[in-house]
Order: sequence, then C-alpha cells, then structure tokens
Amino acid sequence: MRWLRENWLDFLIFLLIALVAAGIVLYLTGVNPFARPQGAAPGAVPPAPRPEASSQGTPLPAPETPSPPEETVITVIPLPEAPKEEPPPRAEAASPSRASPPSPSSPSPAPTGRYRVAVGSFANPENALKLQRELQAKGYPARLEAAGPLTRVVVGPYATEAEASRVAQALASYGAQVYRGQGALPPEERVYLQVGAFQKEENALTLSGKLREMGLPVVLVRDGLYRVRVGPVAEGEVEAYKTRLKALGLEAVEVR
Repeated sequence: MRWLRENWLDFLIFLLIALVAAGIVLYLTGVNPFARPQGAAPGAVPPAPRPEASSQGTPLPAPETPSPPEETVITVIPLPEAPKEEPPPRAEAASPSRASPPSPSSPSPAPTGRYRVAVGSFANPENALKLQRELQAKGYPARLEAAGPLTRVVVGPYATEAEASRVAQALASYGAQVYRGQGALPPEERVYLQVGAFQKEENALTLSGKLREMGLPVVLVRDGLYRVRVGPVAEGEVEAYKTRLKALGLEAVEVR
C-alpha cells in the first residue's frame, strides 16, 4: 500500500492506457460490451407456433379462422308506440219520412289489394328478427317476408293507404315506405327453395347461418313458423341448387 500511495499517479495512467487498449481491441473484433443480449424485445408479440409435422413429414394444416359476418347486428333505435286505429264515422239514423232515394250513380269500387309498410331489409336474418321483435313489443303487426336476397321486415297489412301512411310516418326514422301487394318482382323472378320450417327461432338461425357461410343467399320468412329459404333463384338454376342442397342433406321445395 505504501508503493500505491507513492506511485498512485503512475498507476492511474497505466489503468487508463489499459482501458483504452481494451476498447480498441473490442472495436476491432466487433464485440460490443454494451449491447443487450439477443432475445424478444419488451412487449413484442411472440411469433405464432408453426404447425407440427405429421409422422410422414407433411406439415398439418393450420386451423381455419372463421370469416367475419357480412352484417353486424343492428341496434334498434327507440320506437314509438303503434298509432291507434281511427274508428269509422258513425252514420246518423234517418227517419223514414226524410230518407232519400238511392242515387242512380254506381258506387265507387272498393280498393283492391292490401297495403303494407316496409321498415327495413337485411342480408342477415338475425337483424330482421331483432327489429321484428322490437316492433311487436310496441304493438305493430310486424312480419318477415322475402325481398330478393334480403329478409324484409313488414308492418301490416292495412285496408287503406291512409292508415298505412300514418304508420309509415310514425316509423319515418327507419325510412319506412308504403307498398301494396306481396312485392314488386314478377312471379317468374321470385323462385325460392324452402329448406326448413321451425317453431324455434334458434333452429332457424342456426340453419340460415350455416347456409350463409357457404355463400348461399338465405332469407327468413315468418308466418307462424320460421321458414328458411334459399333464393331468389333463376329458373335455369333451380335444379343445380336442389342438387347442391341435397348433398347437404336438405330437401328443397320450390316456393313462389
């Protein structure tokens, strides 16, 4: 220790020269003593494991990821209560002495057809069912029918256009429209293949979901039962669709 006290300056100079020489050697050899050890960076997502190879050496296929639905489930906005039906005007009883003779002119013809209010059309039958339930809870006579490749939510029928117009005005936030009859498509263009009729809603949704995953146009009709239909199908493609559905174990019935 006496030597260190007397020669501390020489020792410090020697130590500095040794550190500089060590740094030069490490730089020339490409070694960085301050580099972090190789490994996964903090917060990095580890790579997905590769599929294991089978006994024959062929890699097993990775599990398929289900495709997202084409249409998300809607959120029904607050609905107004169904308008009350206006009672027909009461006719005043006329005394026999003041009764007027019948007019010779012919009476005006009664309106033909029924008026309905289309509230919305959906590619996903689940959305149509959700809106129908909300409408029925508010007192609307809602039903489901096919409209091309879509499931349409309909309120009605109503005997007069004025009554249907009052309902359409109450549902104006949905863009409701009044129409007359079952639809605008000619009968020859409205060929559907019914593949199932269910009392339970979940059974109909399960089947329609499987068919939609296979790329088939599916609509849902409710008239006491939940009817799952594929279409509309062109006349020349009916047999091809029936063969495809039969391969799935489904018997298809033509509906127009």
